[in-house]
Amino acid sequence: MINKIKLLFITVFFSIPVHAQVIPDSLLIVRSIEVLGNAKTKESVILREMSIQIGDTLTQGAIDTDRNNIYNLGLFNKVDIEYAVQQNLASVYVIVSERWYFIPYPIVGIKHRDPSKLYYGAGIVHNNFRGRNEKVYANLCFGYDRWVMLGYQNPKITDDDIFISGSVTVQKVHSLSTSQGEYENSNIFFNGTIGKRFGMYQTLSGTVGYEIWQVNDLQLHRTISASGRDAFLVASVQYRYDTRNNREYTTDGFLISTVLSKNGIGESDMDISALSYDIRRFFGMTGGSSIGFRTIGTFIWGGPIPPYKHVFFGYDERIRGYFYNTMEAENRIGFSGELRLPILLPRYLEIDFFGIPEFQKLRYGFYFGVFADAGRIWSRGQIFSEQPWYTGCGAGFHFLLPYGFTIRTEVALNNQGRTEGYIDFDTSF
Repeated sequence: MINKIKLLFITVFFSIPVHAQVIPDSLLIVRSIEVLGNAKTKESVILREMSIQIGDTLTQGAIDTDRNNIYNLGLFNKVDIEYAVQQNLASVYVIVSERWYFIPYPIVGIKHRDPSKLYYGAGIVHNNFRGRNEKVYANLCFGYDRWVMLGYQNPKITDDDIFISGSVTVQKVHSLSTSQGEYENSNIFFNGTIGKRFGMYQTLSGTVGYEIWQVNDLQLHRTISASGRDAFLVASVQYRYDTRNNREYTTDGFLISTVLSKNGIGESDMDISALSYDIRRFFGMTGGSSIGFRTIGTFIWGGPIPPYKHVFFGYDERIRGYFYNTMEAENRIGFSGELRLPILLPRYLEIDFFGIPEFQKLRYGFYFGVFADAGRIWSRGQIFSEQPWYTGCGAGFHFLLPYGFTIRTEVALNNQGRTEGYIDFDTSF
């Protein structure tokens, strides 16, 4: 109750937004930092996302950066950083509005865009287990594809910013590959990750796992082993550098993500390696506009590559203009550019939703986007320069909805002169 009274007092009567100050912020020294509104989230989770420290000079740039960093945790509907001034000392107040953390959700989809191949189920996730930004989640699915999955993530297990995660999946799913006809894979996956965070924006992690792939038909080349069952260890290392201002819908910042992996270690028929990267750069402009660029790539080498290790355009990655096309090979490379123009800059709808605080401050926005995509996909034995480029360009509307959801309605024209329209339920990148 004391915190609620203090929050109301600071917000309404005492705190002064930085942009309204007449004192140059270069003269303000941080005297104290206090977090308000965090009914469930531990204060330490919020403070470790802040570059502002007691004794620092307070600047508008630091406030904007820290506000974005805290929002990017995905735990809050709204984050405000305000301060009160006494002489040249600033008392900083971080005011958060928490989201609903325990979320059940439906799972429904169709394989290969065929309505007769329907899968359905449900999942549940706790995004802030124990108030420490830990994730606990489970999925159960039936129908054309079936699986059960359990997972856990802990972003900080030591004071040295060591993090861990792990998951187990048991599934029977039909192959994404259509080059050899339709068939079913029975799989068991285990994996565990340990990593370290360096500063505010960099992480380095390693993952070890075990995979079992078994097909329901022993036709040649669907598994490495002639028995129709592949079982092997997997190891990978990932480096990530991420300064994006908003991971739900980025308008400024930089992302570099690289993964080097090895499938098959020791006495195993499997022996392939892969390198993948994802690089994104956004440049913020006047009025909230932004232009962004992205390149992705996956390159596989080593022994024979089974169909279940192929890469695709048309599933996790799509080329707009070929949105409904599926392309399959062993390697891929892609490029995207997008101009994002705000029609309605992100803002908040504040309502009394049956007295539930997690739904009282809801973020929304509306953008117009212009884009161009290009991609090429190829396998060993094919000459890279002889493979076709798939390109498309177009425009559409982007709806930013509460709890980080984005809906895009776009129209694209590809390099074969074909036009297509579609709705997608995520940002393009």
